[in-house]
Amino acid sequence: MTSTHLLRRTFQRIRPHMTPRLLIIGAQKAGTTALFSMLAKHPKAAPPKEKELDFFHDDAAYAKGMGHYRSLFPPIPAKSSGHFTFEASPSYLYQAERCAPRIAKDLPGVLCVAILRDPVKRAFSAWNMFRNFKGHPLRGALHDPRSFQQAVEDELAGRAVPGHHRYLARSCYAQQLACFQQQVPSSKLAVYSYLQLKRHPEALLASICNALDVAPMAVNAKLGNVRSHVVEYTDKLDKGLADELYRHFTPELNRLNTLLGNELELLER
Repeated sequence: MTSTHLLRRTFQRIRPHMTPRLLIIGAQKAGTTALFSMLAKHPKAAPPKEKELDFFHDDAAYAKGMGHYRSLFPPIPAKSSGHFTFEASPSYLYQAERCAPRIAKDLPGVLCVAILRDPVKRAFSAWNMFRNFKGHPLRGALHDPRSFQQAVEDELAGRAVPGHHRYLARSCYAQQLACFQQQVPSSKLAVYSYLQLKRHPEALLASICNALDVAPMAVNAKLGNVRSHVVEYTDKLDKGLADELYRHFTPELNRLNTLLGNELELLER
């Protein structure tokens, strides 16, 4: 290794790291990966190597402090001019009671973006994800062997299940968002629907770029294809069970609309 390379690496280690200006807080299985990938293509974006850092949710990581958190992001560019960094951790929304106060305290002024999806479709998508972890070299322990019907029955009956297998609870957005509304200024909390991201990605990205005070970005057909991040399911959602779940979520959706002050287009029926 040449002395020039050594100097460059040393400088990168001691150079301060960027602080995120944007957090994609959720929801799980609602297009966060697609949105992260789109924003990463912005000419001023400097994304971290890992999409989901889970810092404000993970007590052990949080105990390491903000210096550790910043180290997970790129160094401040030598010729920084409006560059921004960000991350996407869906656990922040689901664990809002824990995460929202921490985010408000440690990242004042950060823009929190939530993408919400049809609660039934989101729950079914999450179950499919954990169902497909069977035999996975890294995530096999998270595998859920139950049918979706059984998973729903277990949760509605209040049976003890791991937090990551509580598919219905993760779709209860009103209480989660209420925690962020109590901690984050309204101008720093942006809520969109999965359908907005899917149908109008350029408009959604323009809204986020405007909130970040950066130039809007062009979105071509390939970049704006949310479906490119979707894994097709081998199991299909039973219509009778779906209808039952839509009835279950009706009060929750009413609470969400009241909280937001408008009706967010979520349902994919």
